[in-house]
Amino acid sequence: MRGVLVETFRYMWRSEKNRLFMLISSVLVLSYSLFILPNISGEAEVSIDGLEREMNGNVVQFEDALNEGLIVPNMLTGTSAYNSQRQEYVLQRQLLTALKQGDTSRYLSLAYRPESAQKKEAQALEQIVFGVMGYKQEQDYQGPKNQAYLDQFKRINFHVVHERTSWQQIHLFLIGLGPVLLLLGLIFLISDVHVKDRELQTQKIAQPIPWQKYLLVQALTALTFVGVFYLSLFLLFFIVNGIQYGFGSLSFPIGYHEAFFERGYLNLENYQVKTIAWFILRAIPISLLLAYFFGRLNSLLSLWTRQSLVTMLIGIFTILFQFIYYGSDSTELAGVDISYFPQTYINFGNIITGRFEFQMAREIPNLYSRGLIVLIISILIIEIFLYLTSKKITRQVFLK
Repeated sequence: MRGVLVETFRYMWRSEKNRLFMLISSVLVLSYSLFILPNISGEAEVSIDGLEREMNGNVVQFEDALNEGLIVPNMLTGTSAYNSQRQEYVLQRQLLTALKQGDTSRYLSLAYRPESAQKKEAQALEQIVFGVMGYKQEQDYQGPKNQAYLDQFKRINFHVVHERTSWQQIHLFLIGLGPVLLLLGLIFLISDVHVKDRELQTQKIAQPIPWQKYLLVQALTALTFVGVFYLSLFLLFFIVNGIQYGFGSLSFPIGYHEAFFERGYLNLENYQVKTIAWFILRAIPISLLLAYFFGRLNSLLSLWTRQSLVTMLIGIFTILFQFIYYGSDSTELAGVDISYFPQTYINFGNIITGRFEFQMAREIPNLYSRGLIVLIISILIIEIFLYLTSKKITRQVFLK
């Protein structure tokens, strides 16, 4: 068994496609932290230079209004042009003072944000980043999170407010497209772990290990290899990004939607906060189950197809199938509730934080626990099929 483990690990490391994937992934992670993130503005993030320009423009406008005698309140609005522009100038000055002094508490307590920050159009690069990361998902929870910062933390900086610290970025990645990208990478890395025996024309017939156990050892070794790589990649990002923006804290607040629709679908009480630690503790078991499920599915597909490319394409389709079989308002597939399909739990960030129930517009009791059960049952089904298939497609038949 040790020989199979060492050989599989060595093959995955020496594979040119795997090395290329790991190199590109590392470059992307470093590029994001060093070059992309510094040029991405957070949600409603205020530019000091832009705010100063708006203030100067306001000064000119309310002084002109004063000179022209436009100080009489309008009958419809109840205020004058002079008063409204003067009042906005005061708010702008307060906000600018908080920004220049680095007073995050004052910044968070001020409700005013300039119109340029609220209606800022995202550039192409920002749109890509926001599409991959979970910035949009967190947008509606910024109010409760800001209040949590004020109530629970005495000293925070603007990197925390705009969620640039390492723990916050990891959380955003996992509630965005992160889980999908990680599973796609997993399929790409392990798609040939079984069929390599045929492609390399090696003779495994005399291996003193049962065929089912041999397949299991190969699969677990491949999953361990990918797990070590992903942990190394996360550690690389955590350190590099932490040096620039801070590592953050597991106690920082994150958005959580409590699906208690009796209050009303958009009731503000449903928008709550949890902590990053709470999220990570729930993300670990479901991510491990998903990795094992697709690892063993890869074993089964390898026996059926005996071609790494076909195995990879079917695995990718299985992951992306969730984007095909239901939309934002779909609740069933062929008359069966989608919460009973394992692909539904690939975006586990939405499952953990209650956003899936908000998307479905209905409360699903114990959704997270149901997801764990669905994945465990799906794994058992895969194991049964894999056992029966390995009885029919034996080692000798597979290597022909």
